[in-house]
Amino acid sequence: MISSKMFPKISKIICAALAFLFFCAPLTHALPNRVEDAVVRDFLWSRFISLPKDKRPSIGLTLSAGGIRAFSHVGTMEVLKESGLPVDYMSGTSMGCIVSAMFAAGVPIDRLSELAYKPVFSYLSADISFIGILRYVFGNKLFSSQKFQDFISAEVGGLYFEDLPIPLACVAADIKTGEKVVFDSGPIDLGVRASMNLPGIFAPVEYRQRYLVDGGVVDYMPVDLVREMGADWVLAVFALPDYSRTVPSTIIGYVVRTSDIRGAVITESSERNANFLLGVRVGDLDWSDSGQAARALEIGARATYAQLDAIKDNLLLFSADYVFK
Repeated sequence: MISSKMFPKISKIICAALAFLFFCAPLTHALPNRVEDAVVRDFLWSRFISLPKDKRPSIGLTLSAGGIRAFSHVGTMEVLKESGLPVDYMSGTSMGCIVSAMFAAGVPIDRLSELAYKPVFSYLSADISFIGILRYVFGNKLFSSQKFQDFISAEVGGLYFEDLPIPLACVAADIKTGEKVVFDSGPIDLGVRASMNLPGIFAPVEYRQRYLVDGGVVDYMPVDLVREMGADWVLAVFALPDYSRTVPSTIIGYVVRTSDIRGAVITESSERNANFLLGVRVGDLDWSDSGQAARALEIGARATYAQLDAIKDNLLLFSADYVFK
């Protein structure tokens, strides 16, 4: 059902499409309908992405948590960047925060892709060793994530959130109070570390009398943050799990699975607050297997490409008042 409010936008799009087809009739009259639709969409899209920032709706992009599955966000970003989609605001949680922070800081997509082919443990913690695992299992000593903070600092050049060309907000949780903690200022490396600091595996990050852990505990897909930052239209990307085939076989596996299940449950309100929800069905991947990260990246790229026309159509319809002034 199309509401009466949508008729002016639809009329403008139809008029523009008819005008385009009229002037380009010699080129398109013999084309199949599906090809004609693609030609019109490409014309309207090229017009939209050429608009100055102040002449179009502001666009927000939110990336969900999801552990290794959320490496699919790298594939998504690769396709979106190639499409020319402008991004004005970003938010993310856990792995979504990592990808969004590096993208917002201008780290090349190729560099993000490289990380999918590296052993995850190589940049997460210096404690993940034979001795460290013994301490974890028998001494109740959680791993430190300081090495990961150092890694992010090196990747983004020690930037602060205030320095980013694309405004960004990331979510962590205070394990002491249960509160949601938003990082949109201060050192990027600290905010990203706190956002992916999985409870039960990594020791809480102590910061300003708070004890910070993975933000997926309180806000798995923080759409509200880009709305508050000023986004008119929001694309939310959700790395969807599928737990029907396997049961965790390790302590860490159970911790990750529990966190993901809770996160999936609390995303309903976030989904409703987005203009377009891109659900990437990655499945149940072993978070400790770096080969799975590369697979997730490829799945993300394919899923995003498959939905790219629908994303464009949704945004163009929303933007009709801007595009056809």
